[in-house]
Amino acid sequence: MIQLTKKEFAAMQDHSILEPFATKEQIAEMVKQTIEYGFNATYVEPCHVAYAVKCSAGKAKVGTVIGFPFGTNAKATKIAEGIQCLADGADALDFVINYSMLKSGEVDYVADELNEFVKVLKSKNPKIVIKVIIECCFLTHDEKVKAIEIVGDSKADFIKTSTGTGSGGCRIGDIRLMRRVLQGKCQIKAAAQITNIEDALAVIEEGATLIGENTAVKLLNDWDKERWTK
Repeated sequence: MIQLTKKEFAAMQDHSILEPFATKEQIAEMVKQTIEYGFNATYVEPCHVAYAVKCSAGKAKVGTVIGFPFGTNAKATKIAEGIQCLADGADALDFVINYSMLKSGEVDYVADELNEFVKVLKSKNPKIVIKVIIECCFLTHDEKVKAIEIVGDSKADFIKTSTGTGSGGCRIGDIRLMRRVLQGKCQIKAAAQITNIEDALAVIEEGATLIGENTAVKLLNDWDKERWTK
């Protein structure tokens, strides 16, 4: 079993507030919690990036989502959205692949769109962290493998299981498949319906290095209660 301290575990959490009805007051509270608990970043919708950056005052990272949640925006729109979020101060961008195109067999489209996004955004800020969401719950096994290969070849920093808005959450089998196909080409972010400490530690054991949820505080409370050992 991987040995982690509570501080190390907290630093593996992306604290997310991506509901379309989230208020600025709620966002400010999430940023406060990110700083207090030492989470990796606060994730907000693109329109709230500048506000979250202001709230964090340099004490915590801010992430956002691109083409969220369906990935079906035009390529130029996704790139423009990414550039705007960079200008607003985002430290990380979670990019949703166009899984409609993937399921239509337009593999080259999906790869070209992602490759161009990574190239343009990295050229503007080499330090920007790009995480690519493939929304596993909507894909067949073969589609997952193809999507993972595309992400692995794109020079993105992470692959991510889910947006959290799909019909299913993170599955251990998807993490295992990602690790096997990627062969270390990028890191893995597990997201969606990871609501207890047992599942959180399980995905870490299987190879995830980040977890994206709105349950980060609860997971730390479970840690304090030592529920992962009982």
